[in-house]
Amino acid sequence: MNSLQPLRNTIASLEKWYFHEGRVVSLNFENMSHIRAKFGLIGFDYLLNINEQIVPCFVLEFYSQLTFGYNSEGHFVFNLVIKSKSFSLTLKEFDQILKIPFKGQVSHTDMWLLDYLPISAPSKGRYKTTHPSQNVIKSLIQVPRQGQVTCTKKKKSVVIDKNEILTREIQPHMKPWVDIIRENVICLGGHRDNVFACLCHMLYCIETSTPYNLAFFILKRMEKTRNKPKELLPYGMLLT
Repeated sequence: MNSLQPLRNTIASLEKWYFHEGRVVSLNFENMSHIRAKFGLIGFDYLLNINEQIVPCFVLEFYSQLTFGYNSEGHFVFNLVIKSKSFSLTLKEFDQILKIPFKGQVSHTDMWLLDYLPISAPSKGRYKTTHPSQNVIKSLIQVPRQGQVTCTKKKKSVVIDKNEILTREIQPHMKPWVDIIRENVICLGGHRDNVFACLCHMLYCIETSTPYNLAFFILKRMEKTRNKPKELLPYGMLLT
């Protein structure tokens, strides 16, 4: 058993350095049945069932040779090499493996302002998306503001832009949705005072039962992470 300890220490170091541990969604929300019903209408209910132990070596191998592009038919595809075997998968094939939605509206931005939504999706082609207006999104997911709103950033009080939504401003029944999506879709630790514009878009889609292309979002997030090697590697539980 002692001979395995160095390997265990290495794996533990990999987990600490590269992976956000995520959280199994078994939280005792009072309206869990309502959440499952709302998520199920657009295929997000899979996020409630993710409960897999991360296998660091596999995830590192997965990301090490991952590339992205579009095929001749305009499908967004990703290419990878696992155990010396090459694979090329479309969003539909990715969906068949993970059972996540691969059709509907798309968005991908790590900015907070809703102004960035229109430029976070293709303006033409197969994944062209016309987003709802900023005011429509805010009217559905945000508690109406009473005057100017501020928050503390780097020990300074900062005035919040009208198109930037704070977590504390999210409609009460949607706050559990934010926790679930943050852990299992965006997979980020750290700053939680603000809600990403793409997450606001997802909340809008859940509330209005509008199809959302979750596979596209996840792969675009993987693509961005692939190009920034110092970032945490997302989707450890989902991949393994």
